[in-house]
Amino acid sequence: MCSMPTYNLGNGVTMQGIGLGTWQCSDEEVRAAVLEALRVGYRHIDTAWMYMCEKGVGQGIMDWVEEGGDRKDLFVVTKLPTNANRAKDVERLLDKQLTNLGLDYIDLYLIHGPIGMVNTGDDLEMFSKDEEGFFNYDYETDLISLWSEMEKMVENGKAKTIGVSNFNEAQIERILNVCKIRPANNQVEIHAYFSNKGIVEYCKSKGITVCAYAPLGSPKRGFGPKNTNILEDPVIIELSKTYNKSPGQILLRHLLQRGIIVIPKSGNPARIMENFCILDFELQQEDFKKIEEMDKNHRFFDLSIPGIPVKKQHPEYPF
Repeated sequence: MCSMPTYNLGNGVTMQGIGLGTWQCSDEEVRAAVLEALRVGYRHIDTAWMYMCEKGVGQGIMDWVEEGGDRKDLFVVTKLPTNANRAKDVERLLDKQLTNLGLDYIDLYLIHGPIGMVNTGDDLEMFSKDEEGFFNYDYETDLISLWSEMEKMVENGKAKTIGVSNFNEAQIERILNVCKIRPANNQVEIHAYFSNKGIVEYCKSKGITVCAYAPLGSPKRGFGPKNTNILEDPVIIELSKTYNKSPGQILLRHLLQRGIIVIPKSGNPARIMENFCILDFELQQEDFKKIEEMDKNHRFFDLSIPGIPVKKQHPEYPF
């Protein structure tokens, strides 16, 4: 039995290598999923304002606490939405998120992306269109002033640690050159068809942990190229038979062995358990290499929104 990978983020915070993702869940669905995950043994829960289910996440946590759980044992991640990528909006949004979650602090608070969107006055309107029907970008996004405000959230105790998501090497480097508090984590798309090795190696060289979103390729994402279900790849199917594990377990185990944190999403109790039970085997080197060779440099999440055209690309577009 392998032990659960953990990562020291500083400030007394430890991040568990397996977490529960909550994208594409309603409040009701995620409440049940979070409670089930915590009963199984998960202690790392990942959510975001953009997912519009923080209240359900908070209710699931409260249900578990009422069963005898201790909030101090949990590692809760949420994210600043891109329509709040201005320094003046950070604390205002975080306060709303803490209220939604029913928490006094966040263990890891991430900037969800480097691109700023115009805030229309409705914080829930995250992807608005301009007068011509194009993506309503805030072209004056200032990542340095934004990061400075994120640091204040640690200083005032509302966040234990801070980090980024979907940032590239140059953007992180600019922050590292001026920051008081270093980014603890970068959450980016990583799966067998998109190894994203450049940013992974860069972050590790800087002592920044890496968390993979869509670690199974997000088969229910609802957009992007068809016929790209990694879970059905012949290599993965064959390995699942060899190890007597599900395709999902093979893919997640591969990322753990790369030293990458994973946050698979599921609302199915059996799948929640299955995704967590990947510590009782290890991929042999030759099988690990087979998955490495599946890389197609195939990014599914390019930060575009179907149905909203882009007139002029944002200067902080990371890809």
